[in-house]
Amino acid sequence: MTTEDTTAENGAGESTGRHAAKEGAERHPLIDLARDPNPGRADHAAEDDPE
Repeated sequence: MTTEDTTAENGAGESTGRHAAKEGAERHPLIDLARDPNPGRADHAAEDDPE
Protein backbone atom coordinates (compact mmCIF):
# COMPACT_ATOMS: atom_id res chain seq x y z
CA MET A 1 0.00 0.00 0.00
CA THR A 2 1.04 3.57 -0.56
CA THR A 3 0.36 6.85 1.19
CA GLU A 4 -2.05 7.69 -1.64
CA ASP A 5 -4.59 5.06 -0.62
CA THR A 6 -8.05 6.60 -0.35
CA THR A 7 -9.33 4.71 2.67
CA ALA A 8 -7.70 4.23 6.05
CA GLU A 9 -6.98 0.69 7.18
CA ASN A 10 -8.42 1.38 10.62
CA GLY A 11 -11.97 0.92 9.31
CA ALA A 12 -13.05 4.40 10.32
CA GLY A 13 -13.70 5.35 6.69
CA GLU A 14 -11.32 8.28 6.90
CA SER A 15 -9.59 9.37 3.72
CA THR A 16 -5.82 9.42 3.91
CA GLY A 17 -4.79 9.91 0.28
CA ARG A 18 -4.07 13.00 -1.73
CA HIS A 19 -7.82 13.60 -2.20
CA ALA A 20 -8.49 13.61 1.54
CA ALA A 21 -10.26 16.61 3.05
CA LYS A 22 -8.29 18.89 5.30
CA GLU A 23 -8.26 18.20 9.05
CA GLY A 24 -11.55 19.34 10.62
CA ALA A 25 -13.35 19.85 7.30
CA GLU A 26 -17.05 19.01 7.19
CA ARG A 27 -18.29 16.26 4.88
CA HIS A 28 -19.88 17.50 1.68
CA PRO A 29 -23.68 17.00 1.91
CA LEU A 30 -23.95 15.78 -1.68
CA ILE A 31 -21.79 12.73 -0.95
CA ASP A 32 -23.08 11.92 2.54
CA LEU A 33 -24.01 8.25 2.20
CA ALA A 34 -25.87 8.34 5.52
CA ARG A 35 -28.58 10.32 3.70
CA ASP A 36 -29.02 7.73 0.93
CA PRO A 37 -32.79 7.13 0.53
CA ASN A 38 -32.14 3.70 -1.02
CA PRO A 39 -29.09 2.22 0.73
CA GLY A 40 -27.56 -0.75 -1.03
CA ARG A 41 -29.54 -0.13 -4.22
CA ALA A 42 -27.85 1.33 -7.29
CA ASP A 43 -30.13 4.23 -8.25
CA HIS A 44 -28.05 5.02 -11.32
CA ALA A 45 -28.26 1.53 -12.83
CA ALA A 46 -30.36 0.85 -15.90
CA GLU A 47 -33.64 -0.96 -15.36
CA ASP A 48 -33.60 -4.71 -15.90
CA ASP A 49 -35.01 -5.83 -19.24
CA PRO A 50 -38.26 -7.78 -18.87
CA GLU A 51 -37.93 -11.32 -20.15
